[in-house]
Amino acid sequence: MSGSDVVTDAVIAGSGAGELEDAIKDSKRKKRNRKSAFTSPTPEGVCSNCETKLAGPVCHSCGQTADTFHRPVWDLVMEVLDGLFGIEGRLWRTIPPLMFRPGWLTRQYLSGVRARFVMPFRLYLTASVLFFLLMFSVNSGDQLEAPVVDPASLEEAREDLSGLSEELEEAGIPEGAAAAIQAQAERGLDRAVVDAEAVNNDPDVRQAVEQGWKNEAQGALCAALTPEDCPEQVDTLRQADQDPDQEGVQFADGVSMDFSGLEDAPYGVREFIREKGDSIIEDNGEELMQQFRELLPRVMFVMLPVYAFLLAATHFYKRGYFFYDHLVVSLHFHAFLFFFFILMMLTSLVIGIGWSIVLLLVWSNYYLYRIHRVVYSHGRFSSVLRTIFMDFAYLIFLLIGALVAMFIAFLQQGS
Repeated sequence: MSGSDVVTDAVIAGSGAGELEDAIKDSKRKKRNRKSAFTSPTPEGVCSNCETKLAGPVCHSCGQTADTFHRPVWDLVMEVLDGLFGIEGRLWRTIPPLMFRPGWLTRQYLSGVRARFVMPFRLYLTASVLFFLLMFSVNSGDQLEAPVVDPASLEEAREDLSGLSEELEEAGIPEGAAAAIQAQAERGLDRAVVDAEAVNNDPDVRQAVEQGWKNEAQGALCAALTPEDCPEQVDTLRQADQDPDQEGVQFADGVSMDFSGLEDAPYGVREFIREKGDSIIEDNGEELMQQFRELLPRVMFVMLPVYAFLLAATHFYKRGYFFYDHLVVSLHFHAFLFFFFILMMLTSLVIGIGWSIVLLLVWSNYYLYRIHRVVYSHGRFSSVLRTIFMDFAYLIFLLIGALVAMFIAFLQQGS
């Protein structure tokens, strides 16, 4: 299906189409163009780039336009934009079928209809750049936060105290004493609510609370990994009936790690992990998340051949399908996902994140189903089974990629 030369395809689809469009536009604006002071090194009718004799406005050998005119500055800007996004036509002929005709664009490209569409790799780069720019701009301020007391949770605790005096009376405590105990507990909650609001509203108090949490977390991390370096912290945990070898260390709100399997690791390894953990705690995980965000585009780029390999593995018995074909399918599918993610990020502001996720899951799986139907000509039942297999297999590789990215970000922490 795709036995043609890749380089020739690139010249035809990338250079040829773009240069031909430029030549057509040149013919329409000759009246307002001026001769350039820089003359061609070759005679008229000979390509300035490869010295091939021209048979038209575009060199049939290298694809360069036979243009010796001085162009307006705006043309240079448009050339840059067209080089990045195919903004002068091909992108807008490519996106609609990519998004709403699953598999059609891929089959057209693999069948030889290429010059009118954006090349798959350029399309993927455009989609991924736009997606990650938008995602990073939205989540640029994300970082792990130290736990604080929620005043709302304290108010819920006040409701739980409403029947405390009755319970104490049932336990045999006199009515007056039970009422005094309940009143004292409510006053303590009042002070706790005031303290929690001060933590949230006063930067100095907030900083003091965060620093106290950091010291406590770093001490627990030391006790869990290198107890020989902090015997006082180990004794403190044991006095509080906590096992320093088994208790997980809370790095931030909702983020904790269990180091119970590292007791027998060499001291150098445990010290290295503790230093990285101390660094994460110190900056609330800001550097860790930044490193992880920077690695995500690379992980997704690696997923391109991985996805193509999964497709190749499920079609090893079919003649006429090459890895190049599967890679084009992978490029188009990932470009679709990135564009659809962008669309969902925008529509979630209107329909909510929940419905956006449902729409993404439904359409992406239908899209993959149609790819198997249109590109590979499978039956309905076979396409459904292949879609389910690809979902689970690709999810596993995505999780592995995310874990590897997080591990690399952890190793780069503080370096």
